[in-house]
Amino acid sequence: MNRAFFGSSLLVSALALSSYSIAATTTPTPMLATPRLEISGRISGNSLFFKNNRKIKPTSDKDTPCNRQKFGRGQLFTVDNSNLRFVVEGKTDPGMEYGLVFVIDGNTDASKSMREAYLFFGGTWGKIYFGDTYGVEHTMSFGGSDQWGGTGFVDGGVLDRVVNYTTGTLHSVDLVGDTSRDTKIVYLSPRFYGVQIGASYTPRGEHRGHMEIESRKSTKTPKVPWDSDSVATGINFIHKFQSGFEMGLSATSVFAQTHSEFRTAPAVKNTASFAFGGTFGYKGWGFSAEYANNTRSRQPQEITGRTGSIHTNAGEFIDFGLSYKWSPSTKFSTGYYYAWRNTLKGPSAQNNSFVKTKAKTRGVTAAIDQKLAPGLGVYFEYAYLQMKNPAARSEADRRNATLQKCGEFDGGVPNNTANVFTIGSRLVF
Repeated sequence: MNRAFFGSSLLVSALALSSYSIAATTTPTPMLATPRLEISGRISGNSLFFKNNRKIKPTSDKDTPCNRQKFGRGQLFTVDNSNLRFVVEGKTDPGMEYGLVFVIDGNTDASKSMREAYLFFGGTWGKIYFGDTYGVEHTMSFGGSDQWGGTGFVDGGVLDRVVNYTTGTLHSVDLVGDTSRDTKIVYLSPRFYGVQIGASYTPRGEHRGHMEIESRKSTKTPKVPWDSDSVATGINFIHKFQSGFEMGLSATSVFAQTHSEFRTAPAVKNTASFAFGGTFGYKGWGFSAEYANNTRSRQPQEITGRTGSIHTNAGEFIDFGLSYKWSPSTKFSTGYYYAWRNTLKGPSAQNNSFVKTKAKTRGVTAAIDQKLAPGLGVYFEYAYLQMKNPAARSEADRRNATLQKCGEFDGGVPNNTANVFTIGSRLVF
């Protein structure tokens, strides 16, 4: 075991000691039981049939192999969401839970084998997670994606394999500033009358495990604005009525200090995003919805046009999901996703001014999930996406000028319509 672990775990150690001191007058000296190991996992295999209605960016002076955006049609086999989860969990005599979690990535194309790795400690005071895991902005929110079946539509990541998203459009149910599995500390309170609150702190975005820190530039390729001192908050409420009606409500947010792609890149606005969502269920029916606003997170601080200072924003979205189970093994679901954001087209050659436009994404999905055996199922899904951004090429040109590297950013296609039909199977144990 490494000394750095002890230096970073003073808080959880103090909590553990406080648990012992409280119980010391009523319980004997703790005798720690041997922790138990639990193993679970999942894997899905998909056959995707897809069509994007444009094949390549129209020819222009800048139409080079570095900035072409290819579209197409075809069929693809994928293996997605494959992982093994190892949980080692124990409990002290006074009742404090403790343990660690490893999630091993089964993606044979991945450069890293570990997906999550974190410690946890819990008691009557709540629960603490420390390590590489999701923040409360991800785990405490409700939304339309709770009902989506099949691959999960725009929340599942599978469509990314076969859909070329239009430059500058939103196509995710994650808030801008979502810390994903970056190294963090998370606190969840006990649930009280159905209400739970939580918070997570991430010192440096794009940092996981013991990778070397980089304080001057993004570590991603292509480089993007990145956050430090990220604080996410969440509150949700869950209740089941005697009639069988179930309800869940949530509010989440992310605030962080945002840095440009690299030190000399144009300054950007700090991250500030929030979302409200709800999910409802009754006798086999389920309905969920969410509204999210990313304000001006990670956008250029100021762009001066002919009429003065103008700006873009990071966009807003709404999503809905509806499902019905007509037997314990069969579920039908449908969903809708709509996102919009302000973009700037130009400047034009005639008057050196910008034109404010809107980038939009509309999408619908329908899926049938059929359970064949415990943990084993198949699904059939159709997804349709329509994306438009009249300022796509202008935004791509400004972004390419910032990155200053050939091949670091592909884009400039103003619109695309995609159809994807998926036949898949899933095993969960």
